[in-house]
Amino acid sequence: MFIRISGQFTGILQLWLEQRGIHSSDLHSRLAQMAERETVPVEQWRSVLATAAALYPKPELGLEIGSHAKLRHIGVLGYLLLNCETLVDALQTYQLCERRFYSVDFCRLETVANGYRLAWPDRLGDENALFVQVALATLVTFMRQRFPDSCQLLRVDLTEQAPKDSAPYQVFFGCPVHFGSTMPGVTVDYALAAQGETSALQRAFHLVRKEQAEAVGAALVPNNAFLQQLQAILLKLIPESRVSLVQVAQEMGCSPRTLQRQLADYQYSYQVLLDAVREQLGCRYLKEGGLTFVEIAMLLGYSEQSAFSRAFKNWTGKTPRQYRKETLKKTS
Repeated sequence: MFIRISGQFTGILQLWLEQRGIHSSDLHSRLAQMAERETVPVEQWRSVLATAAALYPKPELGLEIGSHAKLRHIGVLGYLLLNCETLVDALQTYQLCERRFYSVDFCRLETVANGYRLAWPDRLGDENALFVQVALATLVTFMRQRFPDSCQLLRVDLTEQAPKDSAPYQVFFGCPVHFGSTMPGVTVDYALAAQGETSALQRAFHLVRKEQAEAVGAALVPNNAFLQQLQAILLKLIPESRVSLVQVAQEMGCSPRTLQRQLADYQYSYQVLLDAVREQLGCRYLKEGGLTFVEIAMLLGYSEQSAFSRAFKNWTGKTPRQYRKETLKKTS
């Protein structure tokens, strides 16, 4: 099976090395090269993880590395999950977007007893044990950051054989951990995961959501309840490519005709509004150096980068590459 991961994601190991005070010129050099690339083959990622394990042998090393996850490491996936209102929505979005993150589509979501399980039914084996550890620890760390009230784990399954001391695993995940599984994954409490969050967003999440809202707000009349509701819905549906008039009207709880009529009251047509929102979001994302053109296309609901490039040039008269280059010149 051919798996690739985001180049941004490899920064999580670089951060762990720095915080551990581990110096390896070879490993730092390899990670720096990976960070510059859009995607990295899993074999290369597995290789640098093995090097790190040789420098710091510890059975639960992957948990420690994964616990350093930040929004910047998750990249486009973080942006997508940010606008999910519940953990259930986030897990469903993860399943939909996994192909772009790992370049494969093989995770499963299923309801089990009182839980909701995200698992990978593939015989990854011991050679991928550290890879699985890091991936699950990163996922859990990010979910806890984004959904602190509703992320309660009921069970975790890992591919590795049981270590002599499983206490660190139990402490990290806060639930029973099962080893030697051919279906690694996590199971969360479904009732809690379906609830909305009451805690305030962490600062990093809040800043990104604020920037998104400001970008969308530039295309809308401010301080209007109807348009604010539409703004929140568009931020969620655009990355999912669910932006037909019928789909948006359904989320708004009205008929397509009613939505068109309400928009006409503000001198909007639906397609013009959608294009304006996409343009503002596209400009905002292009100003951020961490997102690739492919990732931006995905965040704007385009299946192909070429379609995004054509649309962006129609909106602004410039290609995404030209716009980013000019923007970077102004800020340098």
